[in-house]
Amino acid sequence: MTHKSILRLSEGRIALFLVLPTLIILIGLAIFPLGWAGALAFRVENLFRPDIGKWVGFRNFKYLLTEDTFWKSIRLTLVWCVCVVSIQMALGFLFAMMLDTRARIVGVLRTLIVIPVFISPIAMGLTWQFMFEPVTGVINYCLELLGLPGGTWHTSTDTALMAVMIADIWQWTPFVTLILLAGMQGISPEVIEAARLDKVRGWKYITKIVIPLIWPVVMVVLLLRLVDSIRIFDLVYIITRGGPGTATLVASVYDFTIFQAGRIGVMAAYGFLILIVINLVVILFLRLLYRQEKEARIVQKA
Repeated sequence: MTHKSILRLSEGRIALFLVLPTLIILIGLAIFPLGWAGALAFRVENLFRPDIGKWVGFRNFKYLLTEDTFWKSIRLTLVWCVCVVSIQMALGFLFAMMLDTRARIVGVLRTLIVIPVFISPIAMGLTWQFMFEPVTGVINYCLELLGLPGGTWHTSTDTALMAVMIADIWQWTPFVTLILLAGMQGISPEVIEAARLDKVRGWKYITKIVIPLIWPVVMVVLLLRLVDSIRIFDLVYIITRGGPGTATLVASVYDFTIFQAGRIGVMAAYGFLILIVINLVVILFLRLLYRQEKEARIVQKA
């Protein structure tokens, strides 16, 4: 073995030694809670009666799958994901196209639109709750100034889900915009110049040039927003507590209400179901990205 290989081996061991403590902590923080929750999912555990805990197998899962509220929370979560993510992606793409220019004011606009992303979900939820107030809220006040009727917003079963969606769209559309804008500005200037020379403009330019070139970026941001939407909790809970009734009882909020009732085993079972769904979504998107990259390599070689 040469001196260089020995030196390289020792450097590798030193790097592993330095990273190992952090790696052990991260594995412990990830694996231990997951294993503990997995054990609880197959047990009857009551927060207020820890002495009655026992192993029940799949009974917690069977209970959830036969409960109407569980399926309503799944439907609400599905509606939430489809509506919120699709609107965020559409608006984000539109704003990114508008900001994809060399004008000086674009830098200022980028700084301004990113502000909602950094606002605490708790603070933002409380702010929107006050804005949605039917009597004293600023939204109804502005509508009245325009001669339009106000709404009951988050206090009505008909509009509560839409109200919370508006708040989430307002916060996370800038995030989508900035990611897509970064992808657009990564397009080669030669490609853009060639499109201009060939008079490829408008909708054809968007569909034939922009979208194909930033498609991996679109898939990544879509994956991030889907995962966040599936596990949405803080904003919904702050504004509506899952109500009125069960109008905004999405999966994470319903799981928390189970915890409040002291049913730890059922809560863990539901959490595992959510985890399985999230992992399936991630695997699906990763497979799609891998397939697209493979096809792109084949085209480049050809």
